[in-house]
Amino acid sequence: MLRYFCVIFGIIFLYSCSGNYEEQRREAAKLYGECDIPSENLKANKIKYKQCKAKERADGESLFDLAGDLNDLIDGKNSTVYQYSVNPYLWSASLEVTSAYPIKIADNQGGFIETDWITQSGNNSQRCLIKIRVLSTELTTTGVDTKFLCENKNNDTWVSDKKEYFQEEKQITLKILEIAGKLSNSPS
Repeated sequence: MLRYFCVIFGIIFLYSCSGNYEEQRREAAKLYGECDIPSENLKANKIKYKQCKAKERADGESLFDLAGDLNDLIDGKNSTVYQYSVNPYLWSASLEVTSAYPIKIADNQGGFIETDWITQSGNNSQRCLIKIRVLSTELTTTGVDTKFLCENKNNDTWVSDKKEYFQEEKQITLKILEIAGKLSNSPS
């Protein structure tokens, strides 16, 4: 009989303590903040403490319920691998070649650059644009495609001149390859 009495008394004692603990924890969280409750010493684990503080600043919301720390992604402290969809040297070189012109589109994931219309001063009846596609993740001579398109103004309408600009396209492509080669050989 004494054994049953001890078991029942133990259960009642544990039950009463657990309710009290939660109430005390809620009061401590109000007083110190969820992450700074002295009895939990969350500061001992810096990563969990940072995550807790970030969640606290976000008013309890979690970004897409992601576990982990955003700084781990940035600092590379995990096994996440980022892959370029285009060669970074060809992309940087393409941007450098077109940097003198107004850019209309620069899509680094698709590897596409298009300038806005370029006009020569004093000649408002012709305009041209450059389109560059980085086609490869490797640094190869066939990794870039360049198009040079021009239009002439006929009355108030712009009309394609329907000319091929092989030499200009070749010069732009060679300049991109030259710069990309230098970039790939330069120390990081």
